[in-house]
Amino acid sequence: MMGAFIDWLDVRLDVRRLYREQCAFEMPEGFSFWRIFGALTIGCVAIQVVTGVYMLAYYVPVPDMAHQSIRNMCNSSELGALMRNMHRWSSTLAILFVLVHATHVVARRAYRAPRELTWWTGLTLGVIFALLLITGVIMPWDWRSYWELVIWADWVDVIPVVGEQLKGPLLAWYNLGRNFAMHIYILPALLGVALAVHIYLIRRLGLSDRV
Repeated sequence: MMGAFIDWLDVRLDVRRLYREQCAFEMPEGFSFWRIFGALTIGCVAIQVVTGVYMLAYYVPVPDMAHQSIRNMCNSSELGALMRNMHRWSSTLAILFVLVHATHVVARRAYRAPRELTWWTGLTLGVIFALLLITGVIMPWDWRSYWELVIWADWVDVIPVVGEQLKGPLLAWYNLGRNFAMHIYILPALLGVALAVHIYLIRRLGLSDRV
């Protein structure tokens, strides 16, 4: 049955060629234990997507209802607590994996030509991951979310020259609805584009040589 369905798709979409070209490629030379952390990060992203879509069915982005909607999901839904914890811990692990991966890249000096764009897209991914973590913590809109927002606003305040001018407008502009849009739509879209470019560059240029 599955073979017939794949044959049907292949006639119309040429899926077997796409698989050979995009998925069934040999492991590049120079692959080592330390390089798996990039792949582990992508695995965490996949978990984030699946669990995030599940939680979207329950979450209400309204200040008076946000925290209670999460509690209802965890208490009333059969998989609610599991999905929330998977989402929370996979985001934390993703940041850890990104840091290990970046440290390995720096140690190997893999940011040198011709891989400068690979390095910069990787840094962009790291910033997006951090912003997703911050906006995700704010989503429940409870006491922890409030103090996280205060702490990060204080971090903005210490930016030289412009920090003090940015903090006030940032807090005036920020609310749960905008945080929701950032976490669910804007940041994931940016993450998808940056990740696609990053993977393309790795496929095109290969892995760096050992130093």
